[in-house]
Amino acid sequence: MLLPFDFISENRRVFMQIVLNDKTFVAPSPKARAVRKAIELTKNIDFNDLAPENLDTLVGYVVDLFDKQFTIDDVYDGMDAEQLIPTLMECISSVVGKIGAKLEQFPKNVSAGA
Repeated sequence: MLLPFDFISENRRVFMQIVLNDKTFVAPSPKARAVRKAIELTKNIDFNDLAPENLDTLVGYVVDLFDKQFTIDDVYDGMDAEQLIPTLMECISSVVGKIGAKLEQFPKNVSAGA
């Protein structure tokens, strides 16, 4: 299954892009707050039993990631149903994954008091 979500590379920087209703949107580089929000979402939302308001929160997060270039309704009306959850998860994991990769570079045996 091809998702309407992808990454593009420009000058060694990677950006997220999403396609809704045959229109492509490119996300700006995520801010630190996006990482915090992604971690908060993954801790507070039961992804195996999504309530409608939680789904709205996740879609709203993606809208914010893309700097409100489209609306929540644009996502609901412009994306195939089978692509919604995988796209949301990919957006969240891409933000958290970038930070996780950076954390892997830190030495493992350094204590906070050292």
